Amino acid sequence: MTRNLRRRTPASIEEEILFRSDHTCCICRTKGKDVHVHHIDGNPRNDRADNLAVVCLDCHSKVTGTRGLGKAYKPGEVRRYKRTWDKQVVDSRKIHRPRIYYKRELVSQIDFTICEILACGSDNTKAEQLLDTLYELHLWRGGRQIDEKIVDGLSHLAMMSALSSPSLASLVADKLWEMCWEFVGPDEVPMDSQDLKYVLDCVDALDTLGDFNCDFRHGRKAVESFVQSAENFFEVGLWYKKKSIVNAVLRSYKNSLESSFHDGRLDFPFARKILRRSLRKLNHLLKDYPMIWNQHKRRISRLLK
Repeated sequence: MTRNLRRRTPASIEEEILFRSDHTCCICRTKGKDVHVHHIDGNPRNDRADNLAVVCLDCHSKVTGTRGLGKAYKPGEVRRYKRTWDKQVVDSRKIHRPRIYYKRELVSQIDFTICEILACGSDNTKAEQLLDTLYELHLWRGGRQIDEKIVDGLSHLAMMSALSSPSLASLVADKLWEMCWEFVGPDEVPMDSQDLKYVLDCVDALDTLGDFNCDFRHGRKAVESFVQSAENFFEVGLWYKKKSIVNAVLRSYKNSLESSFHDGRLDFPFARKILRRSLRKLNHLLKDYPMIWNQHKRRISRLLK
């Protein structure tokens, strides 16, 4: 008799998630408790960083178990707890640094790093390390001018991933979302007009990635990474009640769906299937939100026809 063994998350990924959370439950945040790395969407094969949350054994039972008359934590709640706690951990580790006057040198470094990424070819390990370098600049040296330069570079990579390096697409999609995961909700982090423009620039770059990779039919992984990041941006739009973000995300789905067709014929069926499945998930999310999103529910329904 064959035993059905549960797949384990790779140790290197678990270590990174535990480090990001300070080895502490993101829900109760009680230090010193035994913890577990939980797959938020319930899929043990989805080892993306934004799908893995550190929870203690007590809170894990409230996430996965039945609660009688009480309600268990929903996946959306767990994602918000995770993002809020991860941001607090990052903030607590920041070291005060004197103001930097070398923005020109930093901009040159960003341009050079983008060129290095393009030169990586199929070497995804090196490309990922270089993308992490850009993210570190965002964390430790970022101001809006530097961040916008990084997003501009990621937008260029999004386009080039379809033209010459399709394996790069999923890495860029993940990084575009990571550039914005500080926005964990208006109660924790406000979003002003400059922040809104920045988020919309990231969604626009993601739109380019989805559109071009569907047009060139560059594989399932690129589309799956696109929709995962798009779903995250959609939730941010809902949390902050920013219709412009939700509209931008839905526009990116529309463009990607259209690009999966050529001359009225479906050339990329994998993409259409993945995009439609994701749209149904977005439509389900809207059920928990008030009437102001009815127009967007209708828009999703039109995209699903």
